[in-house]
Amino acid sequence: MSAPLKRKRGRKAPTPVPEDEDNSDSSRFNKKKVRWEAKSGVTTDDSESSESEETLKTCLATWCSHGRVGSAYYDPVKYIIYVLEDTHETPHFDLTKMLLEQANPDIVLTSSNADDEYMDTLRDYMEAAGGVFQIRPHKEFTASKGRDRMLSLSRLSDLPLDESDIPHSSDIDSNVSKNAYEFAQKRRAVTGDPTTKRWNASIRLANFASVASSSFCLASVGALLDHLVRERALIDFDEDGVDSIEVRDIEPLALDQVMHINTDALLSLQIFENESHASVHSDKTKEGLSLFGTLNNTKTTLGRSLLRTWLLRPSLSLPVINARHNAVACFMRAENLVPANAMHSHLKGIKNVPRILSVLRTGRAKVSDWQGLVKFAFHATMLRDSLTELHQASDVEVVKKLIAALDVTTFKEVGSRVNEIIDWEESTNAGRVCVRPHIDEDLDNRKHVYHGIDSVLSKVAEQISQTVPSKFASSLNVVYFPQLGYLICVPMLKEWQSEVGIQTIDGWTFQFSSDAHVYFKSQEMHDMDTHIGDLHSTIVDREIEIVQELLEEILPADEAMGDACDVCAELDCLLSFAEASRTYDYRRPTMVGDNIINIYQGRHPLQEQVVDIFVPNDACIVGGAGIDSPILISDGDGESRPCHSILLCTGANACGKSVYLKQACVALIHFIPAESATLGIVDKIFTRISTRESVSKVQSAFMIDLNQVSLALRNCTSRSLILLDEFGKGTLSTGSRGPQCPKVLVATHFHDVFNPDLLDPEATPIAFRHMQVMFTAGNGIVLEIEDTLSATGSVSTRRVGPGEKITYLYRIAEGLFLDSHAAKCAEIFGIPLRIAERARYVSHLLSTHELGRLLDEEMADEERTDLEDAEGVCRRFLSWDLNAASHDEISASLDMQRLQEDK
Repeated sequence: MSAPLKRKRGRKAPTPVPEDEDNSDSSRFNKKKVRWEAKSGVTTDDSESSESEETLKTCLATWCSHGRVGSAYYDPVKYIIYVLEDTHETPHFDLTKMLLEQANPDIVLTSSNADDEYMDTLRDYMEAAGGVFQIRPHKEFTASKGRDRMLSLSRLSDLPLDESDIPHSSDIDSNVSKNAYEFAQKRRAVTGDPTTKRWNASIRLANFASVASSSFCLASVGALLDHLVRERALIDFDEDGVDSIEVRDIEPLALDQVMHINTDALLSLQIFENESHASVHSDKTKEGLSLFGTLNNTKTTLGRSLLRTWLLRPSLSLPVINARHNAVACFMRAENLVPANAMHSHLKGIKNVPRILSVLRTGRAKVSDWQGLVKFAFHATMLRDSLTELHQASDVEVVKKLIAALDVTTFKEVGSRVNEIIDWEESTNAGRVCVRPHIDEDLDNRKHVYHGIDSVLSKVAEQISQTVPSKFASSLNVVYFPQLGYLICVPMLKEWQSEVGIQTIDGWTFQFSSDAHVYFKSQEMHDMDTHIGDLHSTIVDREIEIVQELLEEILPADEAMGDACDVCAELDCLLSFAEASRTYDYRRPTMVGDNIINIYQGRHPLQEQVVDIFVPNDACIVGGAGIDSPILISDGDGESRPCHSILLCTGANACGKSVYLKQACVALIHFIPAESATLGIVDKIFTRISTRESVSKVQSAFMIDLNQVSLALRNCTSRSLILLDEFGKGTLSTGSRGPQCPKVLVATHFHDVFNPDLLDPEATPIAFRHMQVMFTAGNGIVLEIEDTLSATGSVSTRRVGPGEKITYLYRIAEGLFLDSHAAKCAEIFGIPLRIAERARYVSHLLSTHELGRLLDEEMADEERTDLEDAEGVCRRFLSWDLNAASHDEISASLDMQRLQEDK
């Protein structure tokens, strides 16, 4: 009789053999893959899609009371806690709004003792952002609890120990029979003295952030860690407390070292653009036409996260910006294209090692996680070799960091050790991490018996079948079940399914049954359980021990691998900048300490991608010019020209004013779309371009616009940049700030302000510009171009001829132009000349504030008679009592009135 071996089927794991990916340079711009992602997740490619499965949402805890605020939030991608030390908050909570916009949290926690206005601000923001806002009991927001939670973090309490001072775990286990004091002493050598660890943590805390005197910040950290522990317990049923939270680092938030760009500006400038899925049943999004999508060609999860951070919080440090510029310029050199492409290709294999090590520590690692370590070791080595092929890269900061961070020897040892121990093929088939042969002799022997158990079971089944009556069983098998051991399996008889029940043979005991078979234990089965044992469980247990020993071997290198991943993320972003700069012909700007934006032949980075031809334009504004002190700027020809803090652009609808305003915001791009540029540091960007209306806001569209302008005027400095599009006369009040005047670009159709009593164009030191328009005849001859000389606001009386066309040149020119060309467009499209001329005349009177001249015009007798008749009709209509009259009476009266008018 056959004795088949029954085993549990495992999940099929991904192909684990780590091989080098295709190094061919397939540009994103020629072959773009679209991946939809969850709204709260981080964009991942197919090879790393599993990384976001266990990622916690971004959580921020904050507390503000009596004008003092402290905050902390946890980055679930980098495993970093960012803390905002106690500081003064403005009455409008501008600092908190900036923090919310830059952290973009999914969950916000605050204390029940926080100010009511502060709670309302947080609630309104999270409702608009679609996040979760929770008010936690005040007992969770205590500084002492926060300090205790922080001191419990292994990042602070655990110090690297000399391995020679730590006894092997087997030595400790063998001495358990001795006195308890000796055992506790030896265990303490492994786990550490709790008192010493707490002392170490209290000393090291000051090395990470100065929060000892920041009670609000400490309270926020405590509430944050408590929330993370609760979330982890719900996911993993883990009750290890704060120790279960992976924290790589604690960093203070230096908001004064990064640019302030709020959500309105991010939306208006299309820095990010989420496109919803076509299906209404899906909440996934993808990146649309945006600056992030244009620049993003990153290969790593950490690289994408860092690039998003750079765009959310651009650096204000000239050394940092120049270092990035040097790196991008190096990667763009012709002789460095091949090594740069090779480096970018190898970055595909640089996985999120901090996440992998975090999963390995918890014991939930998959085969793909161990593969990630091997791939990281291989590609880090190849990346280090590619660095030697770069030309003139010795002074590039990121190259220096890579050379220091890529400890190739250590990484090779880690990869080789993992590859030597883990059997990739068997792991794939078994759905768990398996160990190669010849690693452990005892394990090999057990596997040998386990794989040869079929023949043993067949022989035992033959022996037992000779002692079993044929009436009892027509066939017989001996099977093995993990955890249950060895069993005799016989077919189910019909009489056993009746009230009589299942019968047994002497020496056999019934175990369980199925619809087709019955399973028994005999003395032979018990002997096999004793002598052979539960092979599968012992094999799995021993493999777990070996893998745990392997983990202990590679954990000393976790910090080195984490640091290497951080530098690789920075390299990933810079290589993406270089690739975008090559593709779209971006140029390196000259960064200066002066407060200036001087762009020559600038382009809009997004608009130029969707039009056949883009017309570049110049722009020059300086901060702090004031009313009476324009700043002289050299134009490159040795001549100087005055440059002001406010540039105002006029022109017809759809002539390119908004695009011109937005293309000046190149401070977010390291290399810019222009022929050349001289840029100073911009500390804040404010916009009044798009109005984000919502039914949740009890505000009109105009009130929302007023709030945007008020925010800009209240928080701007001389180094700030303000963009105002179609707002009106309130936009120019910043000119009174003198040396503190920010850089302002304005586009407007409100010609009412150009009045000597409000804003005299002749006496105001504002740079006036307009977008040129060209009129051509049907045969193509140019009839008129609005230039500086004609841009005086005068009304043109030239009649439009047949076949005449209007063309927007999208070219900026000096001067103020107050004609929207609406009348000429009306003539071109067939509106009678007299109506167009009348509209042009009235529009001119409106723009020059001379509308009273219309009252002086006398009406003709015929016009006066028509007006009196119309007034009589209106009065008779208003005198009707529509409620008293029936429908038929009203219809009859209207018919009678119509007949009288016809006569």
